[in-house]
Amino acid sequence: MNKLDYGTQISYSPIKLSIGNIRKPTLGDIADTEKMGFDKFYFMEFLAKMTPKDYFIKLLKEADGVEKWENIPDSTKKNLTIFELIIADEQLQELYLELFNFFFEETVIYANGYFIILQKGSEDKPVEQLQQEDIKGLLVKEFLPQVLSIIQQICGIYSEEDDVDNMVFKNERIKQRYLKAKQEEDNQNKKSDNNMTIPNLISSVNGKHPSLNYTNIYKLTLYQLLDTFSRLQNNATFDLSSTRVSVWGDEKKTFDYALWYKNIYENKSVDN
Repeated sequence: MNKLDYGTQISYSPIKLSIGNIRKPTLGDIADTEKMGFDKFYFMEFLAKMTPKDYFIKLLKEADGVEKWENIPDSTKKNLTIFELIIADEQLQELYLELFNFFFEETVIYANGYFIILQKGSEDKPVEQLQQEDIKGLLVKEFLPQVLSIIQQICGIYSEEDDVDNMVFKNERIKQRYLKAKQEEDNQNKKSDNNMTIPNLISSVNGKHPSLNYTNIYKLTLYQLLDTFSRLQNNATFDLSSTRVSVWGDEKKTFDYALWYKNIYENKSVDN
């Protein structure tokens, strides 16, 4: 999946695919406990990034998931996909249905091993009565990584480093060692950086931004909030540096006058 460009990321426009349209939920949508709620949304983000190993180690941890994962042959692990796990687990089907129905503009149902994206007006038809004209698209195994990647990107949780399938390893042992080290790093980052929760970012941006407040900030998409937060950080650094230069001068010519408007998206290889 190609990286979404900056203009696409900060706009309200949905991502249009051949199988359906992925919308960008606002902070209001996420905060609404009848639709989602912050805690459930964090779990939806987890599902969007979940690997087969995560499924066994984290989701099934109370059902001997670790032992089950360790008993799977390496050759099977290498080719195992989330889609195959969904097919085999009815509870997982329901969880991903909730994920897709939150992000897709269209209604999504699951039947016969497929996620079916319905045309508007066909939502109430029984599955057995659906005709070809009632179906906008099918979310099959080949499309799932692309859809999940888009959801990750519009949530600001996508990282090129997590796309292990696109990385080349000399053997499976080295790949697993990399995954283990990456998991340990991610866990440590989560423990040490709870300042980055969505409610805390809303509060912080609300307190610092000259025009955003609690009456309008919930109209932003999540990525717009993250982008605004990054801009505020950059501007704070710029203001501090410019004040220092105005007082002490810039004899070494190191002050970057363009810092406040530099592109903070395309120059990054990781979008967290």
